[in-house]
Amino acid sequence: MMAEKQILTIQETVARAKREGMPVSEYTLRRALRCGAIPCRTVGKKYLIAWQNVVKWLMCENGQDNKAIALSSVATGIRRVPE
Repeated sequence: MMAEKQILTIQETVARAKREGMPVSEYTLRRALRCGAIPCRTVGKKYLIAWQNVVKWLMCENGQDNKAIALSSVATGIRRVPE
């Protein structure tokens, strides 16, 4: 059996994630790459992505996507709506 590639293009990354039960859309992956959530290398117009970085991102190893909100800023109960 041949070992899996560790450096992938966007399309290869999406296909491998789907095969391994972690479906990520190409749109979501591109957005994560552009904002720097997943480190990558660009060669010409191609993104080259280390598979281990994708796994770390999906497993939230560097923190979570959703920031915790302060309880004091959350409205509690029912509030009256002005008429």
